[in-house]
Amino acid sequence: MIRPALALILLIFSTAAFTQTRCPVGAQAGSAQCMPDEPATGTTPPPRPTGEWIKTWGAIATSELGNTGVSTGYVEKDAAEASAVSSCEKLGKEKCQVSLTFFNQCVAAAMSDSGKGAALTSDTLEKASSLVKDRCESLYGGQCRITLSACTDAVFNKF
Repeated sequence: MIRPALALILLIFSTAAFTQTRCPVGAQAGSAQCMPDEPATGTTPPPRPTGEWIKTWGAIATSELGNTGVSTGYVEKDAAEASAVSSCEKLGKEKCQVSLTFFNQCVAAAMSDSGKGAALTSDTLEKASSLVKDRCESLYGGQCRITLSACTDAVFNKF
């Protein structure tokens, strides 16, 4: 006759062995290295989307009179530059030229009271803004204010 305590121990160990069968090679079912089997009740997580993150380009274009155009989120560098020039030229009749191109980054521009300014890129918008404000103030003196800030965001391309 099996004693009640021994029966309880056998029951516990046999249940653990049945619920933990996903074990690494060499580990015995029921050991701490094993994971429980996936429940058959449909509670498995949904499948993860497959695809890739595509990094994007951005650009800033400026004119002699100070008009500025910016573009972000372009897969091709040439398209980002063309968009920045186009948006700058829509603001006035003068020609605009690309003054800064950036890839998978944030950009910020600052202008001094004298009308001179600077633009810098960094990995975050806050960092780019802080760096360019400090740079503008050290180059041109006085207070500088942020006039432009933008980031190129990666785009998820599903397979």
